[in-house]
Amino acid sequence: MKEYAQRYEEFTKATIKLAEQIHDANKDKVAKAKYSLPQITLALRNIYKDPIFHEKFVSSKMSDNKWSSGFCAMASVIIYEMYGGDSVWELMAIRPKDWPRSPVVFLRDKATGINFGTTGEHFYPETIPYEIGRPVDSEKIKTPNKETFKKVLLFELNRLNNKSVK
Repeated sequence: MKEYAQRYEEFTKATIKLAEQIHDANKDKVAKAKYSLPQITLALRNIYKDPIFHEKFVSSKMSDNKWSSGFCAMASVIIYEMYGGDSVWELMAIRPKDWPRSPVVFLRDKATGINFGTTGEHFYPETIPYEIGRPVDSEKIKTPNKETFKKVLLFELNRLNNKSVK
């Protein structure tokens, strides 16, 4: 578990760096967004580690090495909605017929072409083959409990903002 926790934190740092690159490339398009992409990313990575949150939204107990498992669709849709929508993102999916460990939902930044997802470390040592992803309509992605998920995310974002102000 210690090895997984370390890998999780390394993946979090790398994902935040990608988020910073995407944010820098899209500042004009997201000027009215309440939160930056790095802030949203950190908050998501924090809440994935909560076993109660995991059980509520994934409907299974959290395993010791799959904290973010099951969140790719919900997180991608929420980021899409909170951070620029169509002006920034193309919503993508890898279908089960294309990769046996899928489905995987992620975002592709239109400005940079960077593939972005806040989950995926649980596939280690494999990496997600983003290049085989195809565009998908956000209306076709099932996101039950989306509003409740978003409330938990907003609570964590506010907690992090209050923490950084102090």
